[in-house]
Formats: sequence, structure tokens, C-alpha cells
Amino acid sequence: MPSLNLLTVFNPSNYWRSGICSIPWQAIAQQFQISPEELVLSDLRDLSHQPLSAQIDRIDPEDPSRDTLIFQLPRPIPPGTEDNVLASTFIRLYRDKPIHPEIGEPYLEVVYGPDRRERGVRFVNNRLIIWFNLIPAPEDNERNWFSGSASSVQLDRQEMLDPFPAAMGEWLDQDPEKRCMQVNKLQLPGLSYPKSPYYQVSLFNHSYRLVSQSSGSVRATITIASEPFDYMGPDPITGHNRHLLCELYRVISLYAGADYLIEELFVKGKPKAEEDRVEGAEIVNLDFGLQYFAHMNMGQTQEIEQVFPVPDWFAVGSTAEPYAAYGLATNLHIESVTHPHEGNKSCFSWQLLPGKSAKCLHLFMRDQPQGFDARVGHYWYELIYRPLKAEIYHDTAVKSPIQNNRLVPARSGK
Repeated sequence: MPSLNLLTVFNPSNYWRSGICSIPWQAIAQQFQISPEELVLSDLRDLSHQPLSAQIDRIDPEDPSRDTLIFQLPRPIPPGTEDNVLASTFIRLYRDKPIHPEIGEPYLEVVYGPDRRERGVRFVNNRLIIWFNLIPAPEDNERNWFSGSASSVQLDRQEMLDPFPAAMGEWLDQDPEKRCMQVNKLQLPGLSYPKSPYYQVSLFNHSYRLVSQSSGSVRATITIASEPFDYMGPDPITGHNRHLLCELYRVISLYAGADYLIEELFVKGKPKAEEDRVEGAEIVNLDFGLQYFAHMNMGQTQEIEQVFPVPDWFAVGSTAEPYAAYGLATNLHIESVTHPHEGNKSCFSWQLLPGKSAKCLHLFMRDQPQGFDARVGHYWYELIYRPLKAEIYHDTAVKSPIQNNRLVPARSGK
């Protein structure tokens, strides 16, 4: 049992770091008995007890285990170890008055149609304005292939998906096909018997529904789910074929001050009929692979990807002003990159290898003709591969850096 209302934070790098940290909320709520409305966090090294930016997000109302406490560490914490034996700092949790929202925090707007169905979501922070489509035909015409895509990405008020007209101040004649972040297809395991390689699902022309939304001082986030689709394939536990009704869940977040979006994806299946039920969990989380698609008019490009040991990030940048660039980083290996996609030099696709869940970062850059790939690799390392980690403090769980019987003091800057 924890003796104090503390979280232990680990920095797995060999250098000082600040940034975002997250931890499942359910265990904290059960042990500390602090309501989300009263929760305040502070860094134990900070003698002024300045509250940290923090929020609790309900990712899936059907699954409280996915509720997440996320907080921002503005001051760098000292290096730790990759095995998370050496603690870098401790975070105190206590009851107090909530922090009032400040100007400039990320927020989102959900836009509804006349039928009261969600049509799209607008994400905003002080760097990015992004329009994300939840329906296939946002213009209500025959062009019904935009579902689950961002069809406008403005970085510092400049459109990134068709940057050359935008750089000249033209907004009306931009390419109507522009979009990115679109999950074009899913691949799920094929039948156990008769044996088949995989089961493919197309999503570009099927609507998403809004599952949850939240905004706070750290991020604005939504959870969306695809239209349900039938799936007949092997149960991940028993290996026997089961008939499931499945949905792709996407948790998309825009952080304060960020020029990127982070999304987490998973596939949730439920038994189609009574005969498909088995003992154990009602919900089945399936392995899946996915294909991202983007239509971005970058002209002549240079493309750089991580090559060792297996590519987990990719960057593409224009060779002409305003040097628009895009980066994808993921915890799943990138199996292939196709450019031009189907012969169109403005079209790109990325195929990710299968996994139980995916975490992907979409980075947007401009006016950086050299070194844009280094930023993608850096974000992959800090936000995907080796993020800051927190856990509930236990007396014997960790060692901490001590100097004169006191924690190493916080640095004032990076």
C-alpha cells in the first residue's frame, strides 16, 4: 500500500527532460479517494507547490480502465534508467480548488448537421487549427471518401496540405482532394479454418461516431468509433473462429503548444450472436494492421525514413518554399511507404504492421528545409518509444537521486 499520495516519475533517457506524462486513473481513484473535480498535482521538488497542468480524460465510457490522468512537467527532471529503477521526481496529489482555464489552452468544437449527427471536429491550439471529418461527404455531394481524415491543417494560420496557393494568400482554389491522417483500410487476422491470410475492411466511405470528448490545460481529445463491421476470424485467446461485431476506435489529441497530433487506435469486438459468446471477457481486442492515406500537394519532395533496426518513423518535405513537411511516427513498424500512391505524386500511403494497439504521431512543419527529419525522430523517441512514465509510489519500489538527503532540485529551463 502507498504510504503517501505520491506518483513516481521515471525519465528513461540519459539527459534532463520535461514534457507530458500519463497514467491510468482508475487505480489512483481507488487508492487515494480524490475526485477528479478536486484533484491537484504538484512537483515535490517545487517548494512553492505550484499546481501542474493536469486533467482526467474518459476515453471510453464503456471501459473505465482506459480513463487517463495526464499532466505536464514544465521543468526538466534528471536522467533515470531505461529499466525504471531510478526515480527522477515525485508528484504529490492532493485536494484543492480546481485551476481556472487559461487563454491559449487547446480546445475543440464538434459540428453537428441538421439531423443532429456529428459531421466533424475542429481542433485548435496556438499553433494548429485542424478540421477532422467524421462523415464521408463533408460537402454533401458525390465525393464520399473523406471519412476519418483531416481535410485542413493550418500551421501558424497557413494551410499545410496545399501550401503553395496558401503561401500566396489563395484560399478558394485549393485542391478539394487534400487530406491526411485517413485510415484507409484495416487488416485483421484471417479465418483459422479454412486458413486465409487476412480480413480487409475499407473505412474511407463509412462514418465515425463521437464516443467522448474532453478539453483541459494539457490537451483537447476525442474518441471516435467507426461504423460497426462484421468480422469472422480467430479468437485471440482460443484461436477458434468467432463471429464478432467490431469497431475501430481512434483517440485523437491536440496538446497545448504542439505542432502535432497524437492518436491511439484499437479494435474492439463484441459477440455477434448468443452462440458466439464464450467464457471470460465480453469485449475482444483484436490485432490489426492499418493503412494511412494522405493527399498533400508538396511538389518535389525529399523523403527520409528511419532505417535501423526497423522503420518506425517517416518524414517527407517539400524542396520549395514554404518547405512544408509532414512526419509520421508510430509504435508499430512501418511495413511499406507508397509514393506516388496509384500514380498520383500528391498521394501517399503508409502500411503499418499488425499489433494490439497503435500509437501514432502526426507532425506538421514549414520553413525548415533542412533537419525536419530530425524532429520526427526526436518526437518518436520521446513521445512514442521512451515516454516519461509514472506509477503510484511505493516505499520499496524505486531508488531516487539524493543529494544531501534532498531531491535533486528542479532546473529552471531546458
